[in-house]
Amino acid sequence: MFPFKVSKWIGFGCFRSLLSPSPTIRQKKLIHKLQEEKNFRAEMKVFREKIEAFREQMWEFRAKIRGFRGRIMGFWEEEKPFWEEEKTFWREEKAFWEMEKAFREEEKAFWKKYRAFWREDKAFWKEDNALWERDRNLLQEDKALWEEEKALWVEERALLEEEKALWEDKKSLWEEENALWEEEKAFWVEGGGPIGEEPLPPEDGALNANGGPTSPSHSRGRA
Repeated sequence: MFPFKVSKWIGFGCFRSLLSPSPTIRQKKLIHKLQEEKNFRAEMKVFREKIEAFREQMWEFRAKIRGFRGRIMGFWEEEKPFWEEEKTFWREEKAFWEMEKAFREEEKAFWKKYRAFWREDKAFWKEDNALWERDRNLLQEDKALWEEEKALWVEERALLEEEKALWEDKKSLWEEENALWEEEKAFWVEGGGPIGEEPLPPEDGALNANGGPTSPSHSRGRA
């Protein structure tokens, strides 16, 4: 289960990192939790080694018990050395049982911590799964927004192309209008009037101060 948790977090976390420049709170909590689990497993390994060492000491002491019982059967004649050895044996037995008592207390504390750890672990991964679902929904929303923004970009680009075409048409109209003005200006400078006909007399009140016709700019609007 542990490698699956790591692979799921790495696969999703790497993809999510493309969206945000800094790690999310969920990623920091996840890294802290994985480090905590790594430390706990290391502690578990050390405790198992203690268990194996205790078992070796227990078997060694049982061997001493069997050896002592064997000597009881063979050394009734040597009563004094036997009682000295028995005294030493009971001191060793007392030390052993005190060691066992301390070990059992440590074992009890360890298994209490073990059960508490796995309760916290279960709650943590439940919360992590909820966060993962939320992030997946956010990614779906982001994807929809990207698609909508992409459509807006395409529409805006089409509008810009249309506007460019309108400006090109307007520019062509300006150039054509300027050409007509230049032609009309040249026409009036040369004498005005249609070709092959006499110029028409000016209307009443259309004479300038010199008695000539007024400028076409005063009597005609811009084409």
